[in-house]
Amino acid sequence: MAISRRIRNERLNTIDMGITGNQVFTKSLTNDSIQILEADGIALVSVLCTSSTGGTILGTGTVGGVASGSINVAENTAVTIGTSSGFPIDDLTIAAPSGCTLEITGVFG
Repeated sequence: MAISRRIRNERLNTIDMGITGNQVFTKSLTNDSIQILEADGIALVSVLCTSSTGGTILGTGTVGGVASGSINVAENTAVTIGTSSGFPIDDLTIAAPSGCTLEITGVFG
């Protein structure tokens, strides 16, 4: 079973981008999951699957009464999710099952 971790606990993997002052979160995720919450401050996240086994991304929003469902991230596929306002993303779970490797980058808002 995957263990969820909060991004704020992953600060050791951030790179200081001195030009804008924003930091970038980077993580190679295998057989694990990570949950992004508003308090983490991530405004843009990109997920690239580098393995033949795909991963999933699950949001919690509802549109027109329809609840969110998981989307698949297949081999050599990237998905980018962000807000045009720069406000943080709230409650997004990225999961890499056994045999899956997802390369994650996130930009703090």
